[in-house]
Amino acid sequence: MTTTIERINQLSGERSRLYRLAGNGRRGDAGVQRRIKEISEEIDRLWELRRSERAGHLEGIDLLVDRSYQDAYGRGYEEAVFPTPVAEPEGDRRLTQIAA
Repeated sequence: MTTTIERINQLSGERSRLYRLAGNGRRGDAGVQRRIKEISEEIDRLWELRRSERAGHLEGIDLLVDRSYQDAYGRGYEEAVFPTPVAEPEGDRRLTQIAA
């Protein structure tokens, strides 16, 4: 499986080769120019994806798994180790008397 940055590098290499073909002293054919535009748009989209990956943003199934984990165990290590205390019922004073 190709990572996002590997795909960006592949497309950048292809775009560089196409620029060299298009820059041989003539205007370049329409197919090469169209492909350069397609590649540039794809690279822009991939960079947005890469920034999201680096920022830790999740999408799709990863987002669902992460949310399920947070619902079950909390957002961080501290919530799992030091959970929120359960409130004692007002009417049951036996527990406070035993602890005192």
